[in-house]
Amino acid sequence: VRLRELKLSHNIQERQCFDSYLKCSVRADLYQGGDVCCNSDNGIRVCSDEAGVERTHEFCLTPALRGTIPAGFGNTPYMKVLEMSNNLLTGNIPPEIGALSRIEVLDLTSNTLTGSIPSALGALANAAVLVQGNVMIRGRHKDDKIAPLSLCNNVRGFDLFHDPTWCPPERNLLRKFYDEAKGPEWTNSTGWVDELNSHCEWHGVECNTGGQVISLTLGNGGLSGRISDAIGNLTSLRRVDLHDNDLKGSIPREIRN
Repeated sequence: VRLRELKLSHNIQERQCFDSYLKCSVRADLYQGGDVCCNSDNGIRVCSDEAGVERTHEFCLTPALRGTIPAGFGNTPYMKVLEMSNNLLTGNIPPEIGALSRIEVLDLTSNTLTGSIPSALGALANAAVLVQGNVMIRGRHKDDKIAPLSLCNNVRGFDLFHDPTWCPPERNLLRKFYDEAKGPEWTNSTGWVDELNSHCEWHGVECNTGGQVISLTLGNGGLSGRISDAIGNLTSLRRVDLHDNDLKGSIPREIRN
């Protein structure tokens, strides 16, 4: 099957509340039991929904499209539009979706997805990748809010591209510096261009409390190539130490100014 478009957005109905558990559970059965939730008198949840109840005498459910996103979507190479926004989908975003080389729109907004955004989505350079409205999505650690470096660097259609929390602009600038100074050949590149690391944790980088780079110390580190012009856009940078390397070319005008 050469599926090119799949549109499943807005399959969610209004929250329904009842004055008895029996009425709620009968309605739940109509929606295939485990796909919705009623609460018994003692508050025990009998199915998997997270809706809960607004008042103790009410028993509520929210009919909607639920479950996880199938990893098998990655095996639909002709897919151009995959829209699943405004549902109650759960679980992680499957990295297999990053294999959709023809995708133009990937819309997962306003669900209840969790986990980190897979770095594989960084391959979708020509797509609109939309994930806002999933409040439980995070970085590598529970309290982190950071998107993969490749997604922030390569995918202009990423809806968090201009959010400095999820996509710190100085991380992208340091990525350019790394590439032009032949980062893979450095003697110590610990943390550099890690997909879900803060750039402030990269070797030789020091940041202020606002996450802005104030010092870059990479002396005697095997750097070669050239000094990227991007370094001049690190507006809080106060100290640069690149001594005893093999850098060539001219000093960027941005630094001299």
